[in-house]
Amino acid sequence: NIIFIINVRLHTPTQVKAKYPDIPTVIYIKHSGALIEKMAGTGVDVVSLDWTVDMEVGRERVTNGRKAAGLEGVGGVQGNLDPSILMSNHDIIKERAEEILRKAGPTGHVMNLGHGIEACTPEENAHFFIETVRNFRHDA
Repeated sequence: NIIFIINVRLHTPTQVKAKYPDIPTVIYIKHSGALIEKMAGTGVDVVSLDWTVDMEVGRERVTNGRKAAGLEGVGGVQGNLDPSILMSNHDIIKERAEEILRKAGPTGHVMNLGHGIEACTPEENAHFFIETVRNFRHDA
């Protein structure tokens, strides 16, 4: 089951979680760097970070936001490669994607773009990004 929420207010995810506690929830608000702690404090399972937020800092802020709201666990994060990076060469795509993966850590992270793919993105670069993520392994 997937629930889509449109025209969200920060209290809406709390209401959804109360009604559907077993359905995983994700919140994403574009350019939301100032709201990360509030987003995490809604009780969603995953906070999606756009590309303007450093993944390591964002992860820490999600943890702090959950703690301040009295929630257990660190919470998951999603994101957050700048979509414009997919216009670059493969070396840059690999470097930036792997940097995010390392900063996010081995668990509780959904790797994707920080805000959708541009229509003019070369398909081979999108494919290369996907394969880079698939092939990445955290050091043991």
